[in-house]
Amino acid sequence: MEKYRQFADGGTGVNPFVPVWSHHKAGLALQCAKLVLLPLALLRLCMVATALLWLVLAELLCWPLGIVPIVRRPLHWLLSYAGCSLALLGLGFWFTAGGHVLADHRRLKLAPPKVSRSSCYDARRGCLVLSNMQGLTDVLYLGMRLCPVFVFPAVDGSPVPYYSILGALRRAGARRASAAPEKPHSLLDIAEAARAGWRGPVVVFPEGARTNGAAVLAWKKRTFEGLESFEKPVGTALVALEYNKGGAYTPHHTVGTMFQHILYLCIQPLHSVKSTWLPSSDVATAVKGKATMDSMTLLRSVLARMVAGAVEVDVYSEKHQEFMAFWEASQKKGYTKAVKKS
Repeated sequence: MEKYRQFADGGTGVNPFVPVWSHHKAGLALQCAKLVLLPLALLRLCMVATALLWLVLAELLCWPLGIVPIVRRPLHWLLSYAGCSLALLGLGFWFTAGGHVLADHRRLKLAPPKVSRSSCYDARRGCLVLSNMQGLTDVLYLGMRLCPVFVFPAVDGSPVPYYSILGALRRAGARRASAAPEKPHSLLDIAEAARAGWRGPVVVFPEGARTNGAAVLAWKKRTFEGLESFEKPVGTALVALEYNKGGAYTPHHTVGTMFQHILYLCIQPLHSVKSTWLPSSDVATAVKGKATMDSMTLLRSVLARMVAGAVEVDVYSEKHQEFMAFWEASQKKGYTKAVKKS
């Protein structure tokens, strides 16, 4: 769309924020079907609310067990799996397109593994897992698979850890990035604490903003400062999530409030997600002997190749906030004109 060109990447022309569903025009039959499905949408909303309540109770139940991490970890994972699964079911994720698969090293332009590759989601405690970011469903899906610590970059790129799924959901659906912390953490410290405290892997969303799945935003160096190597202390894996891009509304959350996004997801009949996993052993081979910043550049390129049709763009997370403000102003202006014409 020409009016959103200022938010597109100058080199590729790709706009990472324009909603996929904005190109879809629902016909009269589909609009009538939505009215019929409204009771189902309300039921789904109740399921999502129940799942969130379940996650709250899970946190309250597991919090006292923090003094015995080895006991808390499996219980927390089991309860989180149930809560996240119920939430995804309520949001319309009845099945997954392609499920979860191991990445093809030939497509990623990486050297073939010398040993047999691990199964999907083999990340150990403290392992960094770098992922693309498209919405709060990322947190639910990865929370179900890994029950990890989540890390989101602040406005200056500083990594900010979220130890509960609920906290990560609030951050994933927020309209603004977190302010720079007074006492910044490093990924190394967060990973070490997760490993020692039996908190599972550390999922990092280096882009710092949600996209429409067509691109991977630029990463900030500040996010990876203090990290000596992507091979230490436990290693680094990559995971790419791809959602369905057809229909009147998709799981990509680039505009609108979190409640609106959840409501619109519940109204649609079905959604799907496919995850592609690159094990830490493959990443270690790819970054061996490279400096941290060079490794960061390489891993960003690899993550982009893992998503079908995606490209790297020279756009930072700040542009997302500007785009949301511009989108809302454009929509309001459009509605005003429509009223005047009528």
